[in-house]
Amino acid sequence: MRRSGRCGDDTGRPGQSGAATLLLPMILWVTTLLAIVAIDVGGYLVAAARAQSLADAAALAAVSADATVPRSRSPVAEADRVARAGDGLLETCSCHAGAERAVVSVSVSAPGLVIPTLGASRVTADAAATLAPPADDGSRPRSDRPLLDAVVGARGWG
Repeated sequence: MRRSGRCGDDTGRPGQSGAATLLLPMILWVTTLLAIVAIDVGGYLVAAARAQSLADAAALAAVSADATVPRSRSPVAEADRVARAGDGLLETCSCHAGAERAVVSVSVSAPGLVIPTLGASRVTADAAATLAPPADDGSRPRSDRPLLDAVVGARGWG
């Protein structure tokens, strides 16, 4: 068996100076960072879906409050109640009594470590709902009550 004279070097191969000792922690660090970013992006996408669902529900609630007689709550108050029930915040509501249309914007907080640090701490989504009368072509049964027709749209990653 050949010994090189250095402490801990039993291989006797030149150029082996412990590069794996430095490389392994760097690979683990990069892998951990990528995992954190992936988890943050996933959390942000879940928050965006939640914001869109809340915006849809708030718009429908506002139009429903407008359609009920007698009106016990204003459309804006009803949209705000639904948004808060889902841990959201009603940003804007263009829904006035008697307008038969509601356009709302709802935001929710975005979880994570990296993305909120970059300034995207809330996700916002828009939705609109309109009261539509029953069709006259016989495709739906006629009734005296208006049907809700939801027209939904999303606004990106705000």
